[in-house]
Amino acid sequence: GPQAINVENLEQFQGEDYKLQIARHYYVEDTLIDHEPVETVTFSLDGADLRWRAFRTLDDHFVDLTAFYHTTHYLRSWAFTGLLSAGEQQVQMVLTTNGPADVWINGAHVHRQEHFSHQDPRSVSFDATLQDGLNEIMVRFEEVAARECPYAMALQVQGGEYPERPVRVPVVNMSIGRRLMLENIVDQTVLDRDVYVSDQVIQLSWPEEMAISSKMGARLQKPDGRIYAEAHPVAIGGKSQNMVRAYEVPEGELRLFLMAPPEEYYEANMRVQKEYSLYAFRNKFSEQPYGTYEDRRVEALRDAAYRLEGGLYSEIAKMEMGLWKRLNTDPITKAIDGINRREDCSDFYLVGILGALYRYADDENFPADLKGPMEECVLNFKYWDDEPGADAMCYRTENHSILFHTCEVLAGQLYPEATFSNAGENGAWHAEKGKQLALDWLLLRGQYGFQEWDSNCYFEEDILALAHLADLSHDADLQEMAAVVLDKMLFTMALNSFKGVFGSTHGRTYTPFIKGGRREATSGIQRMAWGMGCYNEHIRGVVALACAKENYQVHDLLYAVGVDRPDEVWNRERHGAGSQPTDAPEGTPTWGVDKVTYKTPDYMLASAQDYHPGEQGYQQHIWQATMGPDAVVFVTHPSKVSEEGSHRPNFWHGNYVLPRVAQWKDVLVAIHDLPEGDWLGFTHAYFPEFAFEEHTVRDNWAFAKAGDGYLALYAAQGLERTTAGQNAFRELRSYGNKNVWVCQMGRAELDGTFEEFQEKVLAAPPEVNLDDLRVTYANMRGQTLAFGWEGPLTVDGEEQAITGFPHYDSMYCQAEMPASMMELKYLDWVLRLNFEL
Repeated sequence: GPQAINVENLEQFQGEDYKLQIARHYYVEDTLIDHEPVETVTFSLDGADLRWRAFRTLDDHFVDLTAFYHTTHYLRSWAFTGLLSAGEQQVQMVLTTNGPADVWINGAHVHRQEHFSHQDPRSVSFDATLQDGLNEIMVRFEEVAARECPYAMALQVQGGEYPERPVRVPVVNMSIGRRLMLENIVDQTVLDRDVYVSDQVIQLSWPEEMAISSKMGARLQKPDGRIYAEAHPVAIGGKSQNMVRAYEVPEGELRLFLMAPPEEYYEANMRVQKEYSLYAFRNKFSEQPYGTYEDRRVEALRDAAYRLEGGLYSEIAKMEMGLWKRLNTDPITKAIDGINRREDCSDFYLVGILGALYRYADDENFPADLKGPMEECVLNFKYWDDEPGADAMCYRTENHSILFHTCEVLAGQLYPEATFSNAGENGAWHAEKGKQLALDWLLLRGQYGFQEWDSNCYFEEDILALAHLADLSHDADLQEMAAVVLDKMLFTMALNSFKGVFGSTHGRTYTPFIKGGRREATSGIQRMAWGMGCYNEHIRGVVALACAKENYQVHDLLYAVGVDRPDEVWNRERHGAGSQPTDAPEGTPTWGVDKVTYKTPDYMLASAQDYHPGEQGYQQHIWQATMGPDAVVFVTHPSKVSEEGSHRPNFWHGNYVLPRVAQWKDVLVAIHDLPEGDWLGFTHAYFPEFAFEEHTVRDNWAFAKAGDGYLALYAAQGLERTTAGQNAFRELRSYGNKNVWVCQMGRAELDGTFEEFQEKVLAAPPEVNLDDLRVTYANMRGQTLAFGWEGPLTVDGEEQAITGFPHYDSMYCQAEMPASMMELKYLDWVLRLNFEL
């Protein structure tokens, strides 16, 4: 599985329990399996072709089928295994799932659970009887997918007596010893990074201590199955195998499949296989500013236009550049079809369709056969969640809201007299409604900041919307407000970035965007705005900004802040208003974050202070140290091993339980207090050894050098390097429910050589009390910091504020909250942003 059934007539399922209604609608008491489950066996069910495969769980023991679905689907999957029992006995089983599930033992139905637990799988215990000898256990687990769909299952058997190796998975090739050896070799085959650039070689390697050896298979391919390299090396400890250089394959996502040798895999059905995800870049990362804004604007459009898999916005870039002969209408038609089906994220693409109609529809080269479908798409869309119709579109998150409002404004302006079929109102009505909603959104973000603060993914979508409003809105107030909020966003990015890496704390993010700066959705925007960053597959915001040239371009002061490199920047910010008095104006946010950024020419350290410690997290990225586009370090508490973006949190982005963090300039303390029975039982650091010129792990400390920047990372419970799996040589684990991490940054200019830096750090280890979760640390600057799970941060005995900051407090801007106006200053320049109508 999964068998994915598109849910028709969503309107019939109403209320908060609509998922349970859908599950019961499709539920069948029988297993629906009328054959013996064996690896590679295929069968059809209601038109779906399904195949049994052997599944090896990772450290979290989940069978994980998590994915994103743009429309609503009912999912069901089957898991089967054999369990040898040393006699008839009563046991307890614990079934952990996100959704409903059934269990059969030896053909008899013994358990059903019907909960839905979206991001946090729920465990249910039940009693079961095992017969003497082999027991056949079948689990069918279900979900209802609407957008992100965490979909995992784990079954634990507690108690009982069993012979050696009691789990028996039915496979075709019964050469079990050979299979186990191949699985061992495949497990020890590693990559040392996720992203490969230009002439870097995608290389497999095996550890020196690997005592076994065998021929194996390796295949490098695109997600759609196109193969670009294949090798059949003999895996030997201490050796490596080159595949290709990054520039020899198309830029983008790749899959590396490790498997049994082809003759065994295909002819003998030895289906040993493991998959790694990686990414190839041809574009290099710019760490220094260059060129004029117009030069970079044209460069950005050209990069987008010549992307092989750029989709709708690649075609829009071609229109903007007049490359009509290169235009491919298929991606445009595909986008229209998705919008007409009201797929989630339709707003991301409808705004591009509208921008193209405004700017290019009257061009003689514009394809005549596109105008009708584009107009029909616009007139039939659902522009807000108060309109008729049920769908899986997300409306109310910060980024989706402004995109829907932008679409409604532009659509209404374009067709003021036409009747829009879904709401039954004309375009003028929609334009006015969209304007009021957009202004409310803009005023709130202008005065209070962003709930998805410093998001290196969703800032792209906000910029996509604001660039269209700033350029195409007919209403002067709306156009001006969009422009000044866009200025504010770019200023915030400049202030909290290091050489093109938006290495700030983030209100929301995803794993690929925090493992370095190359894949950030905002990287291309920074490259165009001030010449640092990297053009990548995220082109919506870049193209929107580049096409808005008539009425918006990045101000020179924003460029100056983006490229400025003073010896020290200490920036404090507050976004949102926190707890509100009862007479607070309607719409005032009740959330809030206090954040700091410390930046030098050699590194940046940023964090969210005291942000909901002990509460369950989502996609918040609480802190990060940045020394280069690949040289980033951070610590999280993972909820599961999967890096799939629909897990929120997952292995890297977010925290299952949020830490308590405080930062004093170049020192950060993060305290973790995990619950008893925590699923994984560790916190861990992203520590990419390949990105450092030097690195070592000593006495609970990990040290790294990148350029003239130094980093020392301490964990009270000790550090274990990960040397196998998807994150080999990029992860440091620290086991224990209570832990204290300390990050100390340094510079060659202040701290001498890298060796001298290490010795100074080791000479003054933190004093940690894990029972009370308190730490005292004498930093590199002669100050003593004290911090704990409760109480203030003190520096040399004096309390330092970690919450209640002004909206902005830095050398470039002082602004209270709410901010009716912000003055941005650089040398003799002043840029005033007015957030009042």
